[in-house]
Amino acid sequence: MAQIATIVKREKASADHPILYLDAGDIEETTNRLSNLTKGTAMHRLFSHTGCDAATVGNACWLRYGTGILADHAHVASYPLLLANFAPVDGPVPSVLLGDVGVFGLTAPHQYMVGAVDWGFERLDILEQAVACARDLRARGAELVVLLSHLGLEDPTEPWDDRRIAPELDGLVDVIVGAHTHDLLPEGEWIGRVLVAQAGDYGGHIGRIEIDGESIAATVEPVPDDTPHDPAIAGEAARIDEEVAVFLAEPLGTIERPLDPAFVAEILRRRMNADVGLFADGLAIGVVPPGLVTRGALYAASETGANPGVTRMTGEQLLDLLARGNDPDFQAQTPHALRGRRRGTVHVAGGPIEPGREYVVAGTDYELEPHGGYARAEWGLETASDFPVIVREAIEEHLRG
Repeated sequence: MAQIATIVKREKASADHPILYLDAGDIEETTNRLSNLTKGTAMHRLFSHTGCDAATVGNACWLRYGTGILADHAHVASYPLLLANFAPVDGPVPSVLLGDVGVFGLTAPHQYMVGAVDWGFERLDILEQAVACARDLRARGAELVVLLSHLGLEDPTEPWDDRRIAPELDGLVDVIVGAHTHDLLPEGEWIGRVLVAQAGDYGGHIGRIEIDGESIAATVEPVPDDTPHDPAIAGEAARIDEEVAVFLAEPLGTIERPLDPAFVAEILRRRMNADVGLFADGLAIGVVPPGLVTRGALYAASETGANPGVTRMTGEQLLDLLARGNDPDFQAQTPHALRGRRRGTVHVAGGPIEPGREYVVAGTDYELEPHGGYARAEWGLETASDFPVIVREAIEEHLRG
């Protein structure tokens, strides 16, 4: 981010024409310490020093913490956060007019998760909102309309993605700047008269779209390793670190056994009044030794944003899940959701497990829903999620008694 800030500021300072720097969502990241400690809010404070002009809302935070956190993000960001397909949501706005460029934002609705929790907002029809925003921006004087899309280039699990929505917006939208599926499109992709651009992930590349009259062209450039770091980012990070130090110093309680994944499985079992508790190593709960536990020690051990949940399973299903979860080849997998960590062991609290029984099973969305790879989609499990509580908040409540 500090290197990208240098590039953007150089470009804006040297150009003889307007430059907009846009972001298509998910600058928040649980494996980044300050992002994790502040539920993503720190990242928007940092990103405000990059020269960003507008950003759309990704899925990294509202799926974990609820949409309430978006108001905090919008409050600290120096740029507008865009989100047109959720309502009501405090903080983000559907669109913005930047000179003669109109920009609106859409994010992946995770429609298949609609029944899992009470999200507190309505998912609006994506195409209807896109058409309405584009027409409104044209009516307000936009000569160029950009969709900041966190729908993904191609995502069959969702009602719309960039490749499917682009033909529907031909003549209304000129450019789609996309993200979510982490594609790298070196020259963009023309779909009719709509240019779709994506610049990979983790800030390794920066996309460039040049508009000269009727001509529009896209390129993607790696961020050079020797790019200087903008000092404003480090300065802001230091200020945030000072602010969170007091929060982390607070004692939570005393434990007589190590706080490890097996202990977390038991905490979840008790919290959800379940027969069995599950917790996977890959969710990155480190071991906190016996004794006094501070919030800082807990947060250092836990970076996961998974939400506690509970479902009903047959003994056969539960045994199948555990057999798969403890297969050595499965345990060695490093799925993208775990940011390169191994799946590791699935720990179990409660039992023994008998094939002929039905069990109330607690865990997180990762173990209990198909997206984690443990539960099978054909089982059709109905999971009640303790949303928007995340695992370490559940642990904190347990420690406080």
